[in-house]
Amino acid sequence: MDHFAIVTAFGQDRPGIVALMADGLYQLGCNIEDTCMTRLRGEFTMMLMIRLPEGIDAETLGNRLTPYTTPLDLAVLCRSLPDQAAARQAALEVPTFMLSVYGADHPGIVAQVARTVAQQGGNITDMNTRVIGSGEVPVYVMVLEIQLQDAQQADPLRQALEQLKPLLGVDLTFRPLESVTF
Repeated sequence: MDHFAIVTAFGQDRPGIVALMADGLYQLGCNIEDTCMTRLRGEFTMMLMIRLPEGIDAETLGNRLTPYTTPLDLAVLCRSLPDQAAARQAALEVPTFMLSVYGADHPGIVAQVARTVAQQGGNITDMNTRVIGSGEVPVYVMVLEIQLQDAQQADPLRQALEQLKPLLGVDLTFRPLESVTF
């Protein structure tokens, strides 16, 4: 039976981080299944779902990765995944939407948007945020991918999001994505 782990690594951004992690995992007999990687200003962070080889658990993997991660001063966390969490699901067509938020940067934007999505039964499956513009006039940009159980949930969510616009002082764009199959 296959066993899986989630590996999170982060550190100062520099060339070679992805190559180093990929090579280390390969040398240890791991298979990289799914990844999400990004740079947050000067920091690089990655999450990887790894299929573990026989005889290595998540804790052992973390220890064996140390020689690969130390040269780039990466912090690494490894956690076992329950088999059901790592299992590939049958392809389902899921109503998926994109939400873009732009406005003056201030605390609470993410919390209020995320709360509204959750209250309307939406599942945020991907989110990216950035503060852009000058230091004097920062603009907050947030892009979310949201899945709904049923496409009919879209109108109530759209209405709830519209009510946030004046409260948060932001512009919101909510639109369906083309059919997505997972």
